[in-house]
Order: sequence, then C-alpha cells, then structure tokens
Amino acid sequence: MSRQDQAPAASFGGRVVVSAQLLMLAVYLIGSFGVLLVAALHAGDFPAVLDPRLERLGDPKDSLPPAGPDSVWNPLVWVFGISRVVAMFVYPLASVTVVLGVAALIRTWRTGDRKAFGWLVVSTGVWFAVAALALTPYGTQLHGWLLD
Repeated sequence: MSRQDQAPAASFGGRVVVSAQLLMLAVYLIGSFGVLLVAALHAGDFPAVLDPRLERLGDPKDSLPPAGPDSVWNPLVWVFGISRVVAMFVYPLASVTVVLGVAALIRTWRTGDRKAFGWLVVSTGVWFAVAALALTPYGTQLHGWLLD
C-alpha cells in the first residue's frame, strides 16, 4: 500500500484577512502620512509633519495631487483621494481589521496554518498599533487635519 503524505491544512480565510489588512494598511498610510508629507513638501515646512495643523499646512485638498494636473484623468488624484477618504475612517477601519484579525487568528491556530498565523499576528499587531496611534493626541490632530 502506498501512503500519501498529508500537507497541513491551509486557512484560506486567514490568508484573505491578511491580504485585506495589508491592502488597507497601504491605503491608510498613503491617505494619511502620504498626504501629510506632500502637504509639508508643498508648504516647505517639514517640522509640520510632527505637528499637523491647518494653520501650518493649509487645507489637505490643496496639496493633492502631488504631481501633475488636478484633473479627473490624473490617476494620482484618484489614488490619493480614495486613500484620504479611507484614512478619514481610521477608527472603524482599525476596529474592524483588529476584530477580523483576532477571529482569523483563532481559526488559523485551530487549522495549524503556521505561516498564515505568523502573518496574522504581525498584521493584526500593526493595526492595533495604528488604532493606538489614532487615539493619541498626535493621531487625533492628524485626523482632524485630514477631515478639514
């Protein structure tokens, strides 16, 4: 008789959650810190990155897009615009990604998918750190500036 080697079960749901978390993290970073860096570059005030206020950096919409014309056909307008909208919803986004990450962590632990479990630990931890940063005075100041 031949014996078939069984591969460990892969948690498809856990891998989908990791992918979604990493995609949303990239979009959030572009929409928050990317817009902040572009605004600081346009204002010529790089210390304003540590103190984002309307008086120092102006309206965040004035610094978009970072290059090219401000038209519907410029893809940077769409990338930065959609990313900025996602960054405005950081509180519900962070809570959903952390809750989904914890649920997927439990599932991947039970199925034994160590690779997905490791990635989930990292991505859920990063989103927990993003949520904690958003609740600090710096995070609320950045969020208030983005909402303007």
